Amino acid sequence: MPSVQRVHEALKDQDVVLLAISVDGSGMPAVKSYITKHGYTMPTVVDSGMEVARTFGVRAVPMTYVVNRQGIVVARGFGPVDVDRPEFREYLQTLVAQPRG
Repeated sequence: MPSVQRVHEALKDQDVVLLAISVDGSGMPAVKSYITKHGYTMPTVVDSGMEVARTFGVRAVPMTYVVNRQGIVVARGFGPVDVDRPEFREYLQTLVAQPRG
């Protein structure tokens, strides 16, 4: 999550949204406590009912999805992903540079 926060801060003004989705069954109070404790400011939602997880075919967590402006999943990965790596940031910048469709 720290890398997600860093990239959120770096790209939030560039039409990029990094959205954290928790499948924690404890609900928003537990998630909000964790987010607050660590100082995370990226948008965060709770998917306790697993509706979003089912829609995206999540089989395990953590999962990372990259969705382009057209709503198409253009990349996905299972396990911890360091979205702050230069290669990943460059990939996101490439997507941001693409014209709106």
